[in-house]
Amino acid sequence: MEMSAGRSVVCGISFQERLATCHGSQCGFCTPGMVMSIYTLLRNHPEPTSEQMIAALAGNLCRCTGYRPILDACKTFCKESICCQRKANGKCCLDQEDNLFDNEEKVSTSLFSADEFQPLDPTQELIFPPELMRMAENQPKRTLVFRGERVTWISPVSLDELLDLKATYPKAPLVVGNTSVGPDMKFRGVFHPVLIVPARIPDLNVLKYTNDGLTLGAACSLSLVKDILTNAIAKFPEEKTRVFCAVLQQLRTLGGEQIRNVASFGGNIINRKSTSDLNPVLAASNCMLNLASKGQRRQISVSDIFADGVGNNTITPEEILVSIHIPYSRKGEYVSAFRRAPRRENALPITNAGMRVLFEEGTDMIKDLSIFYGGAGSTTVCAKQTCWTLTGR
Repeated sequence: MEMSAGRSVVCGISFQERLATCHGSQCGFCTPGMVMSIYTLLRNHPEPTSEQMIAALAGNLCRCTGYRPILDACKTFCKESICCQRKANGKCCLDQEDNLFDNEEKVSTSLFSADEFQPLDPTQELIFPPELMRMAENQPKRTLVFRGERVTWISPVSLDELLDLKATYPKAPLVVGNTSVGPDMKFRGVFHPVLIVPARIPDLNVLKYTNDGLTLGAACSLSLVKDILTNAIAKFPEEKTRVFCAVLQQLRTLGGEQIRNVASFGGNIINRKSTSDLNPVLAASNCMLNLASKGQRRQISVSDIFADGVGNNTITPEEILVSIHIPYSRKGEYVSAFRRAPRRENALPITNAGMRVLFEEGTDMIKDLSIFYGGAGSTTVCAKQTCWTLTGR
């Protein structure tokens, strides 16, 4: 798109223009994904930090351009420009001293000039049509049902309706982000004639602070949980947030930004896979699951669903996970999370662990200890004998 000099441009067009100017596009296959990821970042943070920019691109792959020119284009939007090769004196290692070259033989290392960029004006950005927003707010919520040749897709609007559906179709999976059920159906041949989508139900999107912790709806996305825990850590004293910090540490490397935006908190727990980075630390921290079925509500510990070492017990097919309660840490209580994987992000772990210890007040005597591992079996497992042996020492 040609634009006259001096005319302001919106985020999406501006990044396309800067990506091309900074030589960040070759074959072009990765370019649309890069543009959309940075466009989303700029809409949420018009002046992002370098850390936010790198996090936004963590789920994007490029196989021919190389990441440096792409990152150079992205950094032009950042508040500060930080070279990854900066020396202690603040100068870039690519800026050679003057006496290394004759004046006639000096070569410019600059790949682009910022003066060539069109000025960015976020106020000119297109907005979602307000008329459609008003229509969505005023429209009464109703159950949505789509019937295909093989699959029926149902989206209820209330918890009672969801429980009725689960009683009628106990084997039907609940789908929010579809990061677990989708790959199983596509790559492993798993077939579900009925899919239930509960994302619109308020009970499954709850956020509640209680006297002893934080309760989060099972349908909350991992990105939302990450933001909630970050705010809670800033809000409460360090002594009360050690569980929050350990869970947040695992969330930072779970999947990638794009995965975390759609994957649900409850789904990551309820599939009970050995590769879950959250389950070991949630189980070790005495987090609780609020379950519901038609005519019944109950609460169990996360550790209970791994008691048999297989992960097949405790929750009945008619039950659904409504919310997860994460407790505040206590005085003398410490929580740690560990993860080893081929890559920092977008890689399943080889092994992971969650560990919690509670000391007798004013001593180094172990009062209570919990250690859970992932990757050591078919599901998360507890090191019971170790915990029993060390308690009291």
